[in-house]
Amino acid sequence: MFVHRPILMSDAGIVVSGHHKASEAGAAVLKAGGNAMDAAIAASATLCVAIPHMNGLAGDAIALYHDAATKRVTAIDGSGRAPAAATPDAIRGAGHAAMPKRGPLTISVFGLVDAWESSLARFGTRSLPSLLEPAAALAASGVPVDLTFQTFLAGPVYAALAADFPALVALYGAPGQRPLGERVRNPALARTLRAIIDGGAETFYRGAIARALLADLSAAGAVMTAEDLAAHETGFADPLRVDFAGRRLHAAPPNSQGLALALLAGQYDRGRAASGRLSPMDPAEYLPIKETAFIHRARHTRDPDGPRPDSLLEADALDRMIAERSTATAPHRPAGDTSTMVVIDRWGNAVSWVQSLFEEFGSAVVSPETGLVAHNRLALQGIEPDAPWPLLPGKRPFHTLCPALLENEHGCEIAIATPGDHGQPQGIFQVLLRMFAEGHHIQAAIEAPRLRHDGGSTVMLEDRAPAAWADAIRAAGYDVSSVGPWSRLMGGVNAIQRRADGLLMAGADPRRASYAVTAD
Repeated sequence: MFVHRPILMSDAGIVVSGHHKASEAGAAVLKAGGNAMDAAIAASATLCVAIPHMNGLAGDAIALYHDAATKRVTAIDGSGRAPAAATPDAIRGAGHAAMPKRGPLTISVFGLVDAWESSLARFGTRSLPSLLEPAAALAASGVPVDLTFQTFLAGPVYAALAADFPALVALYGAPGQRPLGERVRNPALARTLRAIIDGGAETFYRGAIARALLADLSAAGAVMTAEDLAAHETGFADPLRVDFAGRRLHAAPPNSQGLALALLAGQYDRGRAASGRLSPMDPAEYLPIKETAFIHRARHTRDPDGPRPDSLLEADALDRMIAERSTATAPHRPAGDTSTMVVIDRWGNAVSWVQSLFEEFGSAVVSPETGLVAHNRLALQGIEPDAPWPLLPGKRPFHTLCPALLENEHGCEIAIATPGDHGQPQGIFQVLLRMFAEGHHIQAAIEAPRLRHDGGSTVMLEDRAPAAWADAIRAAGYDVSSVGPWSRLMGGVNAIQRRADGLLMAGADPRRASYAVTAD
């Protein structure tokens, strides 16, 4: 089968991310003897500079880490809480009948920077300054505008943001004015990164950077306070686990939507009991399973501090779910975009890391002093009493970030992640199904046609999909929306597979600017 990316192979470690500069930064750390977490943090920081409309320091991260020595997987919750003053009454008092999609009231506490420092302290071997230095240098020297970023800057989303947020234009230029290859420099971001190099996360949450950031955001109308920012801590927990294809799938617990991925995989796996094997991708089977998974996702992620939903992933619960499968449509809200990377090192340690501003350029509120654009994670929350994910002051909001790891008896077999909001669990699951039900190698599985259903009566379908898929979708009562042959709406899957002999094989999605780099 022809593929658009080579299957890179290595014994020394591989990084796959949404930008080649980030993959190179992570691979350089592996080559110098660092482990998977060290490489992930270097890649994460570089992604903030290289893809500024998708992620940044004023955003969040959720990740999974597999420790090869202990074979333990840990979920890392680098998401921030809603400010104490972010109440439904405050939103209404500002003149909004519903939660705004952009602007200062959509800003929650930023979790990414503390996730770097806290994760490194637990799992890394290198110093934070050494890992952030390449990103700081890149912010100062500038990133050449690639085709992905140029297309976004010339598109309707940026044009609408530019009309309402002039500080964004001051940082990234007027719509359609950035030629391919022009360097975008952000000296303020370079100074912020160097301040963190010198002062650690402390300066970002309680020091000079915190004060500068809060002054800019408060002037724009944000309700976050110094107390909100200073109180932030990264969370560490056990992941959700479910059997799939004779392996163990690990997903992030709430507030992540990892439950949706685990329920997709668990229902499919239990459904193979009669035949003893997984069935290939079939929309008629997939859609009701997906609907059920998303209904439970909404039900069990309303309050992130509520009971964990691990019991839903037990065999008898999955069997009941299959027997009582619903054709109702799960509630959803339009969501945003993301950056991801996966790493497996020479020892078998593995990271699946997802970070985001939520929507492109997040809230669109700029802090000129720090060079940061704040995320709009609260835009997915609702101020209505019956909102799927209600705005809860002081609590972590619902997150679409959905890292995943797959383990076998030898350790971590697959690290996988994708951008794509509600499509994240769907894209990951379809790639895994292609591999283990249809026998595709990792790159072919990533490039195979995909479908996506967020909610309502319409299913998005790539033109390359078999004609029988469209027929099955319509027969199930849905409309088909053709999204072209290679749609970025289907995500941009990054994945690495580790064989029993330690050989690593990487896959990178041509739907986006994903690239793998080895540590050889």
